[in-house]
Amino acid sequence: MLRRWVQRGDTVEWFAAGFPGAAADTAIDGIHVVRAGHQWSVHLQAMRRYRGRLRGRFDAVIDEVNTMPFFTPLWAGIPSFLLMFQLAREVWWHESRFPINLVGYALEPWYLRPYRQTPAFTISQSTIDDLRRFGFQSSITLVPIGIEPLNPPAVTRATNPTFLYVGRLAPSKRVHEILEAFRRFRVAGERARLWLVGDGDPGYVARLRRLALRLGIDQDCEFLGRLDASGKHARMAESHAVLMASVREGWGLVVTEAAACGTPALVYDVPGLRDAVRNEQTGLVVKPTPAALAQAMRRIIADPTLRERLASGARAWSQTFSYDHSADVLRDGIVARLS
Repeated sequence: MLRRWVQRGDTVEWFAAGFPGAAADTAIDGIHVVRAGHQWSVHLQAMRRYRGRLRGRFDAVIDEVNTMPFFTPLWAGIPSFLLMFQLAREVWWHESRFPINLVGYALEPWYLRPYRQTPAFTISQSTIDDLRRFGFQSSITLVPIGIEPLNPPAVTRATNPTFLYVGRLAPSKRVHEILEAFRRFRVAGERARLWLVGDGDPGYVARLRRLALRLGIDQDCEFLGRLDASGKHARMAESHAVLMASVREGWGLVVTEAAACGTPALVYDVPGLRDAVRNEQTGLVVKPTPAALAQAMRRIIADPTLRERLASGARAWSQTFSYDHSADVLRDGIVARLS
């Protein structure tokens, strides 16, 4: 989106954390990129660099909050805008150990309090509802997610039932429940495959491999690791459905990407995923249990007419999303509030 703003004549500076081998100051596609600090110090480094120095140089600051905020409403000195894709909430219980998870869960409503009067942008109605529950009184604009133009690969749909997961292999994604749902689907004895695309913490990945062995599905469950875009899209196009069982998402970009390949999604009824799937139109939204997910898997395989209707609806809806539109909505929302 920022690249598109630069092409329109805007000046953009992007401040981010550094990483080994990264230049502290560089330009990427016309965007001035500044890097300092790391995951836990980038917020302090941002305040040190910009506090008292933004006025006259910039018209606005976009504070992108990913769990920990930058608190720009307290020090920016120019109009500040919140960009937040999702709240952490239940993710704390799955991604952090005690007592950090307890502290994080309890503090999240409090460290977002300074933003209650800050104009906000997010990507789903679920996150809008979450922010309102946290007492946000400012305007909250929904910015539709964007995807790059995608030409579905010319591959044939798999002969046997084939399901796909794409994303981090992480406890909050509940990939272990996807394995359990696949086991339940396999109870009828039908040949089927489950592809897992992505990587994650070695400990959790090892746990998943042991679980697949214990469930007796290890021969039909393939850990593919990270794939390039063409390899990922080929797997999407070949699969009968993409599965997602996260505790919550901001949206679920994988769902829209798979939809562009003509593949519907079967997802848990949780924030973000319930936004990314139109139930019974582009996929199926189910109760967040392996049993319910397995039932949806059986349904979509047993009913080719349903599967094709969902695939068609998913493909059509995916074509309404673009970064051009996302960039326009976000920029127009900011400009309107600066006027």
